[in-house]
Amino acid sequence: MKGSAMEAGWRRRVALALFGCLVLLVYDSVSALHPAFHTPTLVRAADHSLPRAPGFSLPDLEGRTRTLAEFLGLRPLLLEFMAPGCPHCEDMAPILSRLHAIYGTRVHFLTVALGNPRDARRIRRFAEHHQHAWPYLMGGEDVLRAYRLEGVPSFFLLTPDGRTLAFVEGSTTYETLRRGLEAVLEAR
Repeated sequence: MKGSAMEAGWRRRVALALFGCLVLLVYDSVSALHPAFHTPTLVRAADHSLPRAPGFSLPDLEGRTRTLAEFLGLRPLLLEFMAPGCPHCEDMAPILSRLHAIYGTRVHFLTVALGNPRDARRIRRFAEHHQHAWPYLMGGEDVLRAYRLEGVPSFFLLTPDGRTLAFVEGSTTYETLRRGLEAVLEAR
């Protein structure tokens, strides 16, 4: 009896270990196939086949129409796409605040909030809460399709002439965006 109980316990441990290995193998296979399982990193524009950022004309939070061209010309641009209520966008807000404090005089920051124009008040509160001193525009399906966005937050690093140097889709680290900003400043 004692031997069979020990053998059953041993079998259970082996079965659990095998099950754990199977779970890891499945996760590894799925993560290799699906980009949502990867930690976002800076991707060169050539990998995204979007050499020039598509232009747009969108309302700001006060209802004035603004164009992408207004933010290009003199300085590079960090273009963020976010959505109200997105937890990952909320997580990125303090990182963007830190980056803006360091790079805000050398790089334009611009956020396009994807959603309904009725969300403008909510977006304004979000920007004020995080002390974002840069413009926020309201975007919809057209800009989503033009930039081929699959999720938010997404970040495009543009040269002053509007070329897309790099992009990041999804939450990322301070260091990744910092390296991207340094690269876009060098590319001027």
